[in-house]
Amino acid sequence: VAAKDGKYLWRYDKIANGTANIPTPIVRGDLVFCSTGYNTGAALLKLTAAGGGVRAEEKYFLPANKFQNHHGGMVLIGDYIYAGSGHNNGLPTCIEMKSGKIVWGPERGAGAESAAIAYADGHVYFRYQNAVMALVEASPKGYKLKGSFKIPNGQQPSWSHPVVAGGRLYLRDQDRLLCYDVRADRSTARAD
Repeated sequence: VAAKDGKYLWRYDKIANGTANIPTPIVRGDLVFCSTGYNTGAALLKLTAAGGGVRAEEKYFLPANKFQNHHGGMVLIGDYIYAGSGHNNGLPTCIEMKSGKIVWGPERGAGAESAAIAYADGHVYFRYQNAVMALVEASPKGYKLKGSFKIPNGQQPSWSHPVVAGGRLYLRDQDRLLCYDVRADRSTARAD
């Protein structure tokens, strides 16, 4: 809809489902990449002006057996989308945005079930539903796990998105907040 007056502009229902449409679409220029779980899939749309509205043209569609982001989000880094794929799975996957080509994945990954993700400093942080944190290099050259750990006394399901800010990894775990120093050079780190 138009932000100014709420006028209907366009819609795309092919990946919508009747249960939950959770992931936030990725927008770059006139392209929109969207995905949902529940056996739905993913699509890339190109938006163009059409009369007084907008025309949404499907550039490609990925069926659920190729890619679906149930929940946990997706990130665009350069020309590539990184996300967990599968319904109730966070199988690390890299997709070339413009073509829809699965560059690598889905991989099993360090944890199990769904994964919420964040990006910082050349890495994708995967927080798995079973309270495992994993660090994966953000590279289309291949899946490379850099490290993982189990969140101490982690509550399950562990779905909150990880946040990286100021060289710190923040993890909300039900009623707790954990903070990890993830700076490469910790020689200048101070205890807080």
